[in-house]
Amino acid sequence: MKIKFKKFVLWTSIATVIGLAIYMNLSSYLFSSDEDAAKLDSTIPENEESKTFGDIVDISIKNVIVYPNRYDKKSLYIDIEIDNKNGDEFAQITLLNNGRLVASDKIKFSRDKQNYFQSFLLKDNIDFNKNFEVKLSSLRLENNISNNRYIFATDLREEKMNIAIISGALNYNTRGIIANLNNNYDHYYPNIDEQSPNFEKFWFKKYDIIFLDNFPEAPISDRWFNLFIKKIYSENSSLIMIKGDQQDFESLLKISPLFGLDFLSKNELRNISKITFFEKNNFRSVFINDESIYKDIISGNNELFEEAVNWVSKSEDINYTFFLGNKSYKINEPIFLYGFANRTDLNKQEFFIHLFKEDILFQEEKLYINPIADYYYNKVKISSPGFYKIEILNKEKILLQTINVNVLEEIAKL
Repeated sequence: MKIKFKKFVLWTSIATVIGLAIYMNLSSYLFSSDEDAAKLDSTIPENEESKTFGDIVDISIKNVIVYPNRYDKKSLYIDIEIDNKNGDEFAQITLLNNGRLVASDKIKFSRDKQNYFQSFLLKDNIDFNKNFEVKLSSLRLENNISNNRYIFATDLREEKMNIAIISGALNYNTRGIIANLNNNYDHYYPNIDEQSPNFEKFWFKKYDIIFLDNFPEAPISDRWFNLFIKKIYSENSSLIMIKGDQQDFESLLKISPLFGLDFLSKNELRNISKITFFEKNNFRSVFINDESIYKDIISGNNELFEEAVNWVSKSEDINYTFFLGNKSYKINEPIFLYGFANRTDLNKQEFFIHLFKEDILFQEEKLYINPIADYYYNKVKISSPGFYKIEILNKEKILLQTINVNVLEEIAKL
């Protein structure tokens, strides 16, 4: 859920440009490893022309890192580390999603530079349920091209919530709600010649979150209210009400217990805090007592709105997930491990790596924070082949995740 307007967009763009510039300079410290080609390597004998150069010419995809764009939840970054051995010409790098081209660029390789980094920002028409593929075009004297491509999944797909927006009367807040939803939603609002929305579809569809937007404008019957209560409790729906200036006060009194509110007059209602959280058993609701919240949203400040949605969707708890930059590595090649939170975490954490072989702990490392990309990372080298277990622990030494990695024999130089 995001919104970009005027000054917010300008400063965000400036910050992003500066950040990416710094990031590209730092990138060489953040990556290091190899590609799935260890399984696929097919070695073709050198031809006479390549022998005259005295060295193998090879470019390979070493690591692929996928992480969210904190400024825009509908987009993501894909960073690619490329290793160059004696390449000295242009190559094309392309990124495909479900076989469809979504990004491309040219890279000029130089014989005296080994590591290259390419970053793509993806935000339009991406199918997160389908695989991505990175491809490098081959160089003129390159024999081994099996490591020029890499297929991966994003691991960032989110289950979309079903959301209902019930507007008693359309208002500026309505636009703010819709602009901040990255989910499936149905909007119920009255037609010009009707007093209330048509709820026929509403009763037969399950919703995770129901927004009451300037609703109810007209009095609601006891029968409607009882049906509504049965629906939200049976389907475990959460509620968010945004106070409007056209709501029927008596109906608000009737609905108020669903938000843990206790008021008897409009004066008391005005004195209720700007945001109220309510929880009973497994039911959650939020009451936003701000008829002009859209002004904050337009100015780029949607923290109150996001706080409400995170609360009712139970995603306010921060969870961390960790990944490998590649599927397998060869001995003495740095294994790149990284991870990030499911939402912005202002309080940076401490994480540790424990490396095991045959259940014997042989190495401990710490994870570092990338301040630009907002993910945790480290790279470790393993000097003998085999299957290894990586455990990620927090500062309390509580195990958060276990990752298995296969370290392959080093392929002899041609």
